[in-house]
Amino acid sequence: METLNTFLEHPTFLKIAKLVLWIMVIVASISFLRKVLKKRIADLAIRYKAQKGVEIIGYVLIALLILISFTVKNLEDYTIIIGLFTAGITFTLQELILSIAGSFYIFFVRIYKPGDRIEINGIKGDVIDIDSIYTTLMEMGEWVSSDNYSGRIVKISNAFVFKGPIKNYSMDFPFVWDELNILITYESDLELAKKIVQEQAELLLADYTEKSTAKWEEMVERYYI
Repeated sequence: METLNTFLEHPTFLKIAKLVLWIMVIVASISFLRKVLKKRIADLAIRYKAQKGVEIIGYVLIALLILISFTVKNLEDYTIIIGLFTAGITFTLQELILSIAGSFYIFFVRIYKPGDRIEINGIKGDVIDIDSIYTTLMEMGEWVSSDNYSGRIVKISNAFVFKGPIKNYSMDFPFVWDELNILITYESDLELAKKIVQEQAELLLADYTEKSTAKWEEMVERYYI
């Protein structure tokens, strides 16, 4: 009995017992948080990433506890370990952190908003939703000619606002040039053809011309044009 008491009071045993207890607490916390996220987050993709993030943080904490328990001797070692832990978390969740930062950038800088037609990461479409992780587009083009919807809804990580150009067809000057090719033979009356095209253009596009001229004047005042 005395030997058992001596063993139970040994510093190494106490350290291992505390470590096991903390690991059990972390594992239980991971399980609890996963259940909470499952109930609170409806979006499957966001829920999956959040649950994976919780798991990764939990496992890193367990590894950190083991490292601290058996290797750390003084306060300076604690500082180094915490620094490495923070760097590891940042690296592991960099895409998620960038996505959240991107959502703030989108809302405050207003580079695009729901209803805008944009092209980002090579995908063109109309913005139908912006959340904390994704921008949702109603895709245009691909195998469909002209500016028609393809029928697909595309979710793009908000992190892409920091990674490349964003082409906005709607912001500030919501008009883009388009071309209409008309075949005229060598035998055709060129002057008559020009007159017909001009008359139809004025008839069909007069309102667009007035609106685009007004918007252009606003652009000249706002930007160095």
